[in-house]
Amino acid sequence: MANFSSHLIWRIFGIWCLAVTAATGAFAEEDHDHAANAENLIEAAFRVDALPYLQTGIQTHQFCSYDRAGDNYDWEYFPLYIDTNGECVIFDAMGPGCLYRHHMNIWHGLPIYKGIHIRYYFDDEPKPRIDMDVSIFFSTNNPLGIFRPPLAWDGKDRFRILYHPMFFKKRLKVVLSSEPGGPPTISVPWTGSSKVHPDGDRRHYHWYEYTWQSFTEDPGLDSWTPETGRRMMPTLMDAWNISNAHHRATQDSRERTVTAKLESGKTATLWKIRRPGVMTALQFKMIPTNNVNTLFDSWLKITFDDAAQPQIEVPLGCFFGIYRSNLLASYDSLFLGWTNNQADCYLPMPFWKSAVVQIENRGAAEVTVTSLINYKIAPGIIYSRTNCGYLFAHYHREDPGVEGEDYTYLDISNCSGKVVGHVTDRWNTSMEEDERTYFDGAETPWIIGEGFEDDHGMGWGLQNLTLPVFGAISAKGGAGGVYRFLSPDMYYFCDGIKYGHQTYGPHSPSGFQGIYKVGTEESVTFWYGHSWPQLVQTDEFDVGNPRSEAAHDYHADGDVRQESGNWWYDGEFNNVLFKTPAIADDGVSFTNSSTFTVTISPDNQGVRLRRRTDKANNRQKARVFVDGQLVTERPWYSVDYEKTYRGIRWLDSDFEVPAKYTKGKSKITVCIEWVSSESGRWDEYYYWVFSYSR
Repeated sequence: MANFSSHLIWRIFGIWCLAVTAATGAFAEEDHDHAANAENLIEAAFRVDALPYLQTGIQTHQFCSYDRAGDNYDWEYFPLYIDTNGECVIFDAMGPGCLYRHHMNIWHGLPIYKGIHIRYYFDDEPKPRIDMDVSIFFSTNNPLGIFRPPLAWDGKDRFRILYHPMFFKKRLKVVLSSEPGGPPTISVPWTGSSKVHPDGDRRHYHWYEYTWQSFTEDPGLDSWTPETGRRMMPTLMDAWNISNAHHRATQDSRERTVTAKLESGKTATLWKIRRPGVMTALQFKMIPTNNVNTLFDSWLKITFDDAAQPQIEVPLGCFFGIYRSNLLASYDSLFLGWTNNQADCYLPMPFWKSAVVQIENRGAAEVTVTSLINYKIAPGIIYSRTNCGYLFAHYHREDPGVEGEDYTYLDISNCSGKVVGHVTDRWNTSMEEDERTYFDGAETPWIIGEGFEDDHGMGWGLQNLTLPVFGAISAKGGAGGVYRFLSPDMYYFCDGIKYGHQTYGPHSPSGFQGIYKVGTEESVTFWYGHSWPQLVQTDEFDVGNPRSEAAHDYHADGDVRQESGNWWYDGEFNNVLFKTPAIADDGVSFTNSSTFTVTISPDNQGVRLRRRTDKANNRQKARVFVDGQLVTERPWYSVDYEKTYRGIRWLDSDFEVPAKYTKGKSKITVCIEWVSSESGRWDEYYYWVFSYSR
């Protein structure tokens, strides 16, 4: 299975794009073939050469035990909730979806993991398909054979991480048999010094990050089984074999080698072509060798299809993840590498009319650059203009950052695509800065992390570790040269993304004052996409506002109550590190159902409903009907940590409506039928309505 042909994997990948996104274009003729092997469909998401494909109908999420009070006492928030059988639930999603990244930190300090079992329940089955000692599961002794480098890494007493796709059709719930070390002994949140924390024996130093994707449409796959996992492993291992992946990238490619001398202020065009094609690899060598000014004053500029601005315009050294403070530190990954004055890139770069590769010398001294470009031209390329995007590289630097304001790898709007990773250099920074990523204008970050080192695959500080999709060089605490590529857990967005992390300093976080400096950071973020949105807002209405309710024929029944809140969203503006105004809103809660009519685009390719809700009303579940037809793909379900603090209560919860319920319509009537929640009620304060376009 590991050796099936490139043609077959691409045919399968095309079917997968269709199945989960109802895509049209290059693969439209294969719409009938939904019976393709399930594990092959998921495996295709691991391939480097699949990166340019843009799939709508996929949303990326993360369950994580971050501090819900906005500080850094993450271990106090371990389970999302305790199930009725006493199990600690850390992941609970209703399908269809796929869990990709399993990251657990419960190994540091006392052996709190002893006797703990991890269990994976699929599709509400009473018996878990995995029930195993947690230390065995996150080790090469895992009898399933799925915890194997480079797809997994045993960080000993610091962290354990596993990349293994687990598709679920209806639901996946991951639990621990009990909370490691027992529940906290104090009433959270703790606001005192970390040095005198009552649980300072580190019994509660434990956290996790589980990254997953939901699919708008059911692709027709069966939920994961142990046998599925075993069968997938040879192909997954091959996909992440760095030398094999690099060989595939350049196989059957043409080569162009150019050497150019550039005086200060000059630009050299290294390669120019006017026909469709794809660059499959880039290589650069610079003279003077291993010189900071040579590498970072030379700017790489790549322009596709006569764009007004280059899609890539960044310092050469930053593009390749070279650490300014140690140019001799080398690494090799699936996508980028640097060693012995040679920089390599294997991110595929398709174009459909032209491509221009240039180097601009913005320094004071003359430099010499030698470039090797691997490329293919039509008709021997596999990328459809309909379904694929350009590679963009976004450079950002803060010297220093601003305490309390997030550092942003990427902050863009009115565009669509997927982020596939970043490289970053850091100095004098904290390792405790949590990732926060917002998608498509939502106020709630769909991705919140545990700390900088955890978000980059590690734990208890960065380490000098170079693996296919994450690693660090010259690592010390939270500083060093760091990379993380989002493969296969790409961050999909349809109308912009804000991708970044907290900035701590001498006044933060609570209990750690005086420990951290506001550091310096520079990064390059890689994304594939287009400079137009695929998601457009077509309506909104304010529940609790009589005029807005009347305009949308809003009605709620059952035990209906008027609600009001004056709270904050989680994230950068949660009123913890600096004062921000609360958001006041009125709404409605009920025990039966509500109905409303909203406007959508008649040429829509599906609809997204976004609802402002109270996070304190946890585990809300409802059935959704569109014009009387039940959306069968999933219920509307939201779950987070079971308590809220400091008025951090607002949550933007999204629900995806596939195109088969909305196609050709300019209005739809939505019925929300409450099923269950911790409060015994469903609440809604505000709705936004979005239509997908091609």
